[in-house]
Amino acid sequence: DLHSFPTRRSSDLDLVLICGGINVDAHEYDPADIVLIGKVVQHEAGNQSDLGKRLVCDTILNRVESENFPNTVYDVIMQPGQYCNPSKFPPKEIYSLVAEEIYVRTNPQVLWYRTKRYHKYGVPLVVEGNHYFSGGK
Repeated sequence: DLHSFPTRRSSDLDLVLICGGINVDAHEYDPADIVLIGKVVQHEAGNQSDLGKRLVCDTILNRVESENFPNTVYDVIMQPGQYCNPSKFPPKEIYSLVAEEIYVRTNPQVLWYRTKRYHKYGVPLVVEGNHYFSGGK
């Protein structure tokens, strides 16, 4: 459950989201989803370009909206071997990036990524920084 991640008091969470310029009513994604995605993006792509961060974010969002994956942010992220279990809160700019991706995806097709080569799943789509992104069948 979400309690396995370090959390802040609700007022602190609200402050983090407000500072990041996020409308927390972003579609069906609640503030906890935005924070969790932000933590994963920072952990998985913190050393990548903004585009690289956006594409990692898109893999999570696209999976949530795909019938082939779980339909919640938490369940997508917690699938074994898929994403890290981050504990640190990212810089506030990451939350804005996540909210922007919720509204308009940079790439609505990406579902998988890895370093050094394309994943065995899906169709190769794009290389950005150290990550190779795939999507589709």
